[in-house]
Amino acid sequence: MMKNEYIEKAKRLSEQEKNIAKNKWQCMCPHCSDPAINSHLLQRHGLLSHIVENGHLYEIGREDFYRWDEKSPIKIKKVGLQQAISFPLFCNKHDTELFAPIEGNLIDFDDYRSQLLFSYRGLCSEIRKKEFNQIRNVAFDEGEIKDAVFAGTECGLKDLQYYKYLFEQELDIAKQKFEFFHISYPLIKVCASGAVSYEQIDYGNELSEEKALMKKVWDSFFINIIPQEKTLEIIIGYHKNYVNSDLSKYVESWQKLSFEELQVKITDLFASKLETWCIAPSLYESISDEKKQKFMDIKEDVQLDFFYDIRNEVDFNLFADSNDDAF
Repeated sequence: MMKNEYIEKAKRLSEQEKNIAKNKWQCMCPHCSDPAINSHLLQRHGLLSHIVENGHLYEIGREDFYRWDEKSPIKIKKVGLQQAISFPLFCNKHDTELFAPIEGNLIDFDDYRSQLLFSYRGLCSEIRKKEFNQIRNVAFDEGEIKDAVFAGTECGLKDLQYYKYLFEQELDIAKQKFEFFHISYPLIKVCASGAVSYEQIDYGNELSEEKALMKKVWDSFFINIIPQEKTLEIIIGYHKNYVNSDLSKYVESWQKLSFEELQVKITDLFASKLETWCIAPSLYESISDEKKQKFMDIKEDVQLDFFYDIRNEVDFNLFADSNDDAF
């Protein structure tokens, strides 16, 4: 790309980021039009306090547009607690009242409604991120790539909004439509929350691709990785009407892991499946530069692969040989 063209694109992208920041986002609760506040996916002064250090965490984010090169538009950044895994999701009333059961010090991670609430908030963050991307997509040049990205964003948003409706039905009258697993492990100072499409598609197989495109909604899982003082609580599940054999196998594979297997599982999740996560500074800073670069190379390769098979798992441990005191 010519330097002048690159600068023009950076200007357009920067302008769209300003539009996102200026936009008056509405509360995502049904029938509420009040302005959304900055909602943390995990309680800022409760759950996140177990991994925050000197008011900071590391999370994946976009590099400043004027510092982009052709290969690295993303980076792992140190952010303040106020900004960590937070989005304009709900008004103050709903952010406070709806999520009260998962905001205290005594949370029942086996409680079905609590599992729904953690997952619902993570799902809403995925919707808002895609709405952000709709605005960002305006900045890209016309062409096949822009069309493909726009179409992918629209399809993903449609699926997420349907799941939002299903969650809201279940929160209104619980009919046990979702299946959740709660697993407790020794603490690794990380956290995560979000939704991931996990469809059985064999790219290059026309019949498999057509079958996937004809589905009302793609099968997905919902995951929350929640740090406590000495443990890492994992809630992962799916809707019982929208699950395939590979998806159920993947969800159940989070059970009965060794500590090293858990590290590999989290590495794969962060590198190839989910973007809404944080790592404690002491843990991230204890990881070698070589491992950090390998992780980012994997993440960039996945993001640039339009036909990446979500069923693939990265066989790499970002946290191996890290300082034991950081866990």
